[in-house]
Amino acid sequence: MNRRKRIVFVTLLVTAMPGVMVWLAKSRAAESSIRRWLPSEVSLAGIALGTELVEESSDDQVFVDSAVRYTVSDVRRWAYARSPEAGLIEAEIKAVMRGVDPKDPESCCSAMLIRDVLTEVALARRADDATHAAVAYHKLIAAIAASRHVDNAIRWQDELIEIAEEAERLDLPDGDPLKLRQSRLELLDLKSQQRFAELKLRQELSRLTGRDEAEVARAVMVDPLPTTASSIVAGLAVETAFAQRHDLRAVTILAARLNACNLDAARLLMGIVSPGVGLSLAAASKGLFSCLKEDRSDDDLHDRRRQANNLVESLRHVIRNETLQAVLDVRAASARLTLIDEQIAIAEDRLNRTEGEMKLDDSPPGSDLLIQLQIAELNGKRVGIMKDLALAQDDLDHAQSKPLNE
Repeated sequence: MNRRKRIVFVTLLVTAMPGVMVWLAKSRAAESSIRRWLPSEVSLAGIALGTELVEESSDDQVFVDSAVRYTVSDVRRWAYARSPEAGLIEAEIKAVMRGVDPKDPESCCSAMLIRDVLTEVALARRADDATHAAVAYHKLIAAIAASRHVDNAIRWQDELIEIAEEAERLDLPDGDPLKLRQSRLELLDLKSQQRFAELKLRQELSRLTGRDEAEVARAVMVDPLPTTASSIVAGLAVETAFAQRHDLRAVTILAARLNACNLDAARLLMGIVSPGVGLSLAAASKGLFSCLKEDRSDDDLHDRRRQANNLVESLRHVIRNETLQAVLDVRAASARLTLIDEQIAIAEDRLNRTEGEMKLDDSPPGSDLLIQLQIAELNGKRVGIMKDLALAQDDLDHAQSKPLNE
């Protein structure tokens, strides 16, 4: 191979590097980390978060015999069970039920409404925390996958530096090792940012799931990012959301069972399911404004029933919108993933053709490196789109209040 021709081509490769750097800087993979570069452990909140080295096979599967393995179902289940806010609500339910006089019909009427509405509210909070854990999990998976493409970029960068240094040694004018070393330092800075971002995501998972920080630090996330999306019927997705959403169930129970015997409790519950609603401002201001007519319970009961029914309708509109938005996000990410796969396939065909031409000296030496850099960039974009698809599916699961066993 003509060494001078290969070194001259370095100039073209160097001009391609800024585009790769822009992608790396903007990529959502900045939420991740890179192993094997920073010191072996970093202390966080007094607990050593170890960065145990892992071996990666050719198909990107991770094998660590001693490591703990987490699935997305695991973290959803743990976060659902832990949910601190749901625990507080359920404790309040128990306190209310302990104070009920079974011989007082009105007391029983209010307590039963409080229990049934707050039970659904607590379940809604548990579903929220399960979704937050799934989102953190998928961001972490995406970050780890994207970090491999950063390592690939550094590997190509090292090869370019080697070529440029050889040109400098031979006093050829086209090598620029200083510029390449500067770009490499920028990549190493990005690796540092990613490392600490991964630690933050792992700490977030620890907080949400209640698992020990040291355990989460060494855990291997075994579920891959999705590469395809199943067909979704939008209307059916909305109907499923209406049937399963716990917050909708809560306001539906409230509207259906609101009565004179539980009117005071209903006012308070309205404020829980929709802050600001249920406040009896007219009753509170009677002592201030004598011109206001006296409150009559029948009128108030009628107003509260109408208010509760309005809450139901308003929440149904919100849930419908959330569900349809998530469906569209899933479809958009799926379409983008198909397009990026086609781009990668074309780039790989170009690489194969170029490598064959280089053997025949029909293509400039180093052309393969330029295409490899383009493929690395496309693969990084693909990881970002797969993360978008995963997060869109998480949003859809949340909108439908997906059961944990599905």
